[in-house]
Amino acid sequence: MMQLNLQRIFKARGISQPYKFLVQNGFVPFTAHKYKNSKVEHIRLDHIEKLCVLLHCTPNDILDWAPNDLLDDHPNHPLQKIRRTEKKIEIAKMLSKMSIEKLEEIEKLLAAHN
Repeated sequence: MMQLNLQRIFKARGISQPYKFLVQNGFVPFTAHKYKNSKVEHIRLDHIEKLCVLLHCTPNDILDWAPNDLLDDHPNHPLQKIRRTEKKIEIAKMLSKMSIEKLEEIEKLLAAHN
């Protein structure tokens, strides 16, 4: 089953108020609520594009897949690439505990990749 999962990218992007973020960026409150809570049965393609532009990501970053049953779970299937584990991205927490010296090193590395 394919699911919209924005929580992972909201957390990675440091968006602490996802509902407010979505509404401020043009989503109607009803839709923002559904997207924030991953209560989506269908999604418009223009919404996928808008989310990806706003969150600087690809559809693969906001979609999760879990097989409906064991018969659908083929290890080499391309959908396995968007199958998520419960790995958390908590970079802000990690960075908050680093020394200024280490943060400056990271900043230089990041600047070289942009």
